[in-house]
Amino acid sequence: MGDTEKRRRPSSLFIAPIMPSDRGNGLAMRTGFFLDAYAQRFAIDLAVVPVAGGETELTPFVARRVRTAIVLPVAAADTHFTLISAIADPKAQLTAFRQYARPSITARLNAEIERALIGFAAGHYELVHVSRTYLAALARAWIGVAKSGGPCLVLDCDEDDTSAYRRLARLYPNGGYGRRADWAQAEAAAFKTLAAHWLPRFDLRLAASVGEARLLSGHAEGLKVAVVPNVAPLSAGRFAPRRPQGGCRDIMFVGSLGYLPNIDAARWFAKRVWPRLRAAVPFPVRFVIAGRGAPRAVMDLARQPGIVVVGGFDDAAPLYRRAALAVVPIRAGGGTRIKLLESAKYGVPVVATRFGAAGTGFRSGQELLLADNERDFAACCARLLTNGKLASRLRAQALRRVRLDYEASSIALHMLGKIDAIVTRE
Repeated sequence: MGDTEKRRRPSSLFIAPIMPSDRGNGLAMRTGFFLDAYAQRFAIDLAVVPVAGGETELTPFVARRVRTAIVLPVAAADTHFTLISAIADPKAQLTAFRQYARPSITARLNAEIERALIGFAAGHYELVHVSRTYLAALARAWIGVAKSGGPCLVLDCDEDDTSAYRRLARLYPNGGYGRRADWAQAEAAAFKTLAAHWLPRFDLRLAASVGEARLLSGHAEGLKVAVVPNVAPLSAGRFAPRRPQGGCRDIMFVGSLGYLPNIDAARWFAKRVWPRLRAAVPFPVRFVIAGRGAPRAVMDLARQPGIVVVGGFDDAAPLYRRAALAVVPIRAGGGTRIKLLESAKYGVPVVATRFGAAGTGFRSGQELLLADNERDFAACCARLLTNGKLASRLRAQALRRVRLDYEASSIALHMLGKIDAIVTRE
């Protein structure tokens, strides 16, 4: 896109907590979808505030879709939170954090970052898009003028953080992190306060599923939240996985391995499902755990026979080409699983927990198999590994569902229609 064409277009400011991408991390891919969609209509100034981690270098994917871009360096936490972090007694620290009443992820969003953002975004915008509720305050400078000819304000919440942290609180004791459960409950309360304050101030609020939208709408009376589902990754092509004749079958789990729900999923499958599955099939199998940031608790799983832990990767296609099966044994968290859609688009059959498939509309026995306990999960995996006809049918129907409901082009067109209606105040 040339500079002249960009100048003719209406302008948009896009604020993200991670570098948008067409592959890799689920949040990066969701922001990548929005960036790609907006680039069809707007000249975009991108501000990345990398509180969610990830790469900070501008990629070709981003460079082709923006007019200008900046990565605002995230410094130390504010003084109040730093003092809280220094408290040695866990109970006193938790009490202080509850009084702080802000999610910990916002502690590094200080006045200096806001000033730097305003300095970067000095022009007039028809649209300001913010990704994730915890960055909502960064739109403060535009909220005051939105009702008097200012920009359309869009907040992609993605998920309800309050509910996500409550689920984490229930998960922590199972992983041996009892103290963290109370902290997660405090985070949930802080997110509830944050959502009630900021969500009503935006013109359009978005969530990744109907369930998440329903939860978010409960934060304020009369609050409406629209659904923009996660889409099949823009980078994913369709590859027929190899079908070994008597060889080893790969079972794949992909996710950011620094995220507790993914850690729990990998450990649960390895410790509770894997021994049953190996005993149930007449050929060798290998469990491949792939993703960045694996802690010791995940790395140690590779001590078990047949389990391999793969680090970060730039291209998932080779992993999917080798995979006979993908598993999504998620038991907590929020949002929807982009990796489930990715597996479907690559033509790999899936076994998931009901929570792991929540929000996708995928049905057990139609697009995938669902199971919530180790015995049933192992049995479902064995069925798909030994029944080629069933696996082929689920693969085909999952791919059809992705094409009908999760293709980026149709979802982007629908979303841009909503944006146009607000920008033109129709």
